[in-house]
Amino acid sequence: MENQTFKLVEGEFSPVEAADVLFSLIGDKIKFHNLQMLSNQERFGGDNSHSEKRIDQLKAAKEQVKEMILEARDKGYTLNINSNVEVTLVKETHKAY
Repeated sequence: MENQTFKLVEGEFSPVEAADVLFSLIGDKIKFHNLQMLSNQERFGGDNSHSEKRIDQLKAAKEQVKEMILEARDKGYTLNINSNVEVTLVKETHKAY
């Protein structure tokens, strides 16, 4: 099977709608990494640096999104959001957790 691309979000959104969509996506990814860290720590006492770094990046992205949404709201704009996810099958060689 080759790469597959999935369109998760597509369209024009009001600032409130955009906040709901984007903050939900970011929040779910933060929650995922928090659960990974907890599971990894409990099972293996392992290194969580990757998840910690991603959480920091996601929190920074959340702040940037917040600023953009507030600007759109203040200026009377809508936001056009397009989000694709590309998935590739990879033979597993080693899991860090």
